[in-house]
Amino acid sequence: MKCQHLGPKQQARFLTLTAMAGIQFPANEKGDRSTTSFNKSVYAAMAAALASAQGKDLEQKIKSEKDWRHQYHVHLDALIERTLRIQDGTALQDVLKTGLEKARAMQFECADGKYVALSAAMAAPSVKFQTVTVQGDGAPTERFFLPYGGRHLSGEELDSQCDKWADYGTMEPDCAAAIKVGARQLGSLAGRTFLVLGAGSELGPVRPLLQAGATVAAVATRRPKRWADLIAFARKSAGKLLIPVLGNQPANDEDLAAVAGADLLAEAPAVVDWMRRVAKEAPGKVTLGTYLYADGEANVRLTVAADYAVDALKPLGTDKVSFAYLAPSMFFSPVQRSEASCGTSTAIPAEAVQAQEQIFQTSSQWAKMFGKRQNISDLGGSRAFLSAFEVLQGPNYALAQMMRQWRAALLHAEGFVVSSPMAPMCRTESVVHNTTMAVLLEGLAYWAPLESYDAETGRMAMFALLISDLQEEPPTLASPLHIVTRKSFHSGIWRAPFAMASLGKSTWFLGKVAPKRTAN
Repeated sequence: MKCQHLGPKQQARFLTLTAMAGIQFPANEKGDRSTTSFNKSVYAAMAAALASAQGKDLEQKIKSEKDWRHQYHVHLDALIERTLRIQDGTALQDVLKTGLEKARAMQFECADGKYVALSAAMAAPSVKFQTVTVQGDGAPTERFFLPYGGRHLSGEELDSQCDKWADYGTMEPDCAAAIKVGARQLGSLAGRTFLVLGAGSELGPVRPLLQAGATVAAVATRRPKRWADLIAFARKSAGKLLIPVLGNQPANDEDLAAVAGADLLAEAPAVVDWMRRVAKEAPGKVTLGTYLYADGEANVRLTVAADYAVDALKPLGTDKVSFAYLAPSMFFSPVQRSEASCGTSTAIPAEAVQAQEQIFQTSSQWAKMFGKRQNISDLGGSRAFLSAFEVLQGPNYALAQMMRQWRAALLHAEGFVVSSPMAPMCRTESVVHNTTMAVLLEGLAYWAPLESYDAETGRMAMFALLISDLQEEPPTLASPLHIVTRKSFHSGIWRAPFAMASLGKSTWFLGKVAPKRTAN
């Protein structure tokens, strides 16, 4: 069963019909499209692939869990820690591949209402996107600036601030060093093409890339006002913006903004096909950047779509294509103002654990009364495991984040250049729109070494890290999973002695009565 091909006259109708179509979770044995069943099946398959008595025990615990919504993080932490302990690289890759294969086994609802396997839909797109090129006429940016504290930092001033952040503990030393290097390599972006999924992300690199003179193939939803702003920005930049459109070429920028963009869930096969064609035709090196987020289960479906794009570009080879992600450093729940947590459970350096202990010893009795110690276990080899998932994040959020980490680790193991630094806590529009989250961010700086940042600061820091990663050969790591813990700008979470969930109420109160944005 295949999706029917839609001719030119049907394309407008297609856009309406697909509002309720696209990537869907598969039906379980009861006929329900249950995200709980899906989550458990992914992790149980990975536990089985561990091929050990411990793995089999974990598999049974996952399958028999009755309260998955509130207990998923216990099983997921156990799975992550065990994968981090795997010494055999081939065995680790087999486990990660098992998880991704299971997570990608979704269905696709066609515009005619029929369901097919997602893999089959990806192989036969129903429509074809055309490319509209927006060529800028500006001069390329020659000097890197990072906005912070009302200043635009560059050169030695930027270097000094990076050293302060590293010394204080809001980022790791390798992150500070990489920002310094990347800030001096803007010229290396000339001739490169970036395929960006989630081009509207506030922490994404689309605008600084265009300013530096790069070519950006942008995928974002159809929002005419946002596209009009981006098109106008691109016209004044030194870069080239490539936009996917269905149907005929628009006559002007206003018409282009009205039809620009794509729905990655409903039009995934056509989007991936477009990105493959753009990448093949690109004269220089290509980077696929994934900067996607959605609430709830849609986050998982978007991540699956993005992973198919990775598959489409991998055949171009390690000399042609590289990959970029952003790992979240923190999650705030919009449900309860008292809850906050780090983004994902992960490996952290032993130096970070030592810093936690030092900060704890000098913390006030008031802080020790409210704060609960971070959950840490030793991994050996100068690494520790930080257990950081929280119930309120939800299992779908966790699965989407883990899928990206698994893919990043596999790409690294296959010899690709992968940029996947942890991004700091930022006051993005999507975050501060929620008043509880906005207040929480204003109180973080009271807890050493935590600090939150304006979106512009986070975006330019991540941009510098991306540039530095693209100039390096794939590093040698103790485990491919450590690719997501390099150059971490974690806002101090790794080195803070207290778990974020235990600080929620006091942080909200401090942010409300006496806002404090910077730690120093």
